[in-house]
Amino acid sequence: MTLLTFAGWAFGALATVGALAAAYVRVRSSVDNQTAEIWKGEAEAQKARADRLEAQLEELCGRVARLEAENRHLSDLVTGQAAIAELKAIVVAQHQELSSLIRTAPVAE
Repeated sequence: MTLLTFAGWAFGALATVGALAAAYVRVRSSVDNQTAEIWKGEAEAQKARADRLEAQLEELCGRVARLEAENRHLSDLVTGQAAIAELKAIVVAQHQELSSLIRTAPVAE
């Protein structure tokens, strides 16, 4: 075996190893790109889902606030606190009016 044959074999082996390494890098890059695309799509889907859930949560918070206000109003109606306060104001006003009429009424002899 001559030196030229040995060099040819060595060069061929190196070229083969280089080609295999380049193919591996190409395949690995393609797989990584596909994986990145899959994860990007998944991230976009999760963001869209999070946005929908946030909108639903805001809607539910608004509905809860309205229900709590309505519940307070109904509770006031059931316990009669608003009616009692209104009745008290009317009685006080009427009492003051009657008192003033009695004080200003002429005395009958």
